[in-house]
Amino acid sequence: MSSPISRSLLLRSALAAAALGAASFAAEGQPGHAHHPAATATPGPCEAFIEGQPGKRFSTQEIRVSSRCDLFTVHLVHTGRKPWQQAGHNWVLARSADIDAVIASGMQAGPDRAWVPRGDARVIAATQMLSGGEHASVSFPVARLKAGEQYTYYCSFPTHAEPMRGQLVLVDAAVPAGPSLAAAQNR
Repeated sequence: MSSPISRSLLLRSALAAAALGAASFAAEGQPGHAHHPAATATPGPCEAFIEGQPGKRFSTQEIRVSSRCDLFTVHLVHTGRKPWQQAGHNWVLARSADIDAVIASGMQAGPDRAWVPRGDARVIAATQMLSGGEHASVSFPVARLKAGEQYTYYCSFPTHAEPMRGQLVLVDAAVPAGPSLAAAQNR
């Protein structure tokens, strides 16, 4: 398991990658692996930081998104050590009502597509599949979210989708979106 120092470094690296725009991944993308230098950054209200951890779990089970954001960015860090082919993690967002069908379609898409159905309009956003120690970010227009609708994020790696789930909630006020970098560093 990663030490607090390495988690901090990974989260800051994810921020640097997002700032560079180099690790963005749309639902049409393929599994990939990007490494970026560490940098210091402060999270804003239109982004969230989440860890994909060993034991098939995310570091948070709820992400709050302000309806005032134009774009929302999720920064994912895989804190494990295994390669993506053995225990990869990614972050996929869909309406809760569509989640079972999206997962089934993803299984048919297979590993070459990171178990995410390519071109499927039900997939709102997805990061690439990560190996341990890697990070990725994905941004999506908040206008794709509808008030009163329920949204679920999950990891599409086989056997991970059930235990690695969380809820994404659209809120009216501009509130901090999710776990802050400072909170993650203090764990």
